[in-house]
Amino acid sequence: MQDGLEETVKKAVAELSELEKRQDALLMLQRECIRSCANAIKEVHAARLPEALLHFEAAKTKMGEMQAREQKLENIAAQAYQEVVEAACVLAVAQGKPLPPAEELGVPPVAYLNGVADVVGELRRGLQLALSKGDKKKAQELYALMDEVYEQLFTIKFSSSLVGPLRRKVDVARGQLEQARSELLRS
Repeated sequence: MQDGLEETVKKAVAELSELEKRQDALLMLQRECIRSCANAIKEVHAARLPEALLHFEAAKTKMGEMQAREQKLENIAAQAYQEVVEAACVLAVAQGKPLPPAEELGVPPVAYLNGVADVVGELRRGLQLALSKGDKKKAQELYALMDEVYEQLFTIKFSSSLVGPLRRKVDVARGQLEQARSELLRS
């Protein structure tokens, strides 16, 4: 019998079992973080900034808990980090502030880029809401920011093995930018 193999398998199973428990806890935190980010964005679009800030603070708390537990499980946390970036950017725009940098949010650069790419869709939603209220100036400001985000991200050309779904998200952003341009011209 292969005693070394048996011992190695036992150790691997024990380590994987512990990792699985941590993964389950991390997935729960991830869902809570993403849910809080979605609620923050929803409240921004409903013009309820204080409520949005509360949801965003809850998301940042969950993100901090995730960061403390993510060793060997970084990929699970990436989606939540992207959502935190998206919510932070939407809140910044709603408050008339510049988009926060990755360092300020405490997220890895790739998660930041993917989160910022998702912001374009939220900016378009804001543009549509502004147009529906007859605020063409606000709509034009949002369009300009959409264009700036797209122009910055368009220059990033790396394999998806390094940047995840960024290239697809940039392509989607381009389509949203073109649709927003049409909506502005028709208004």
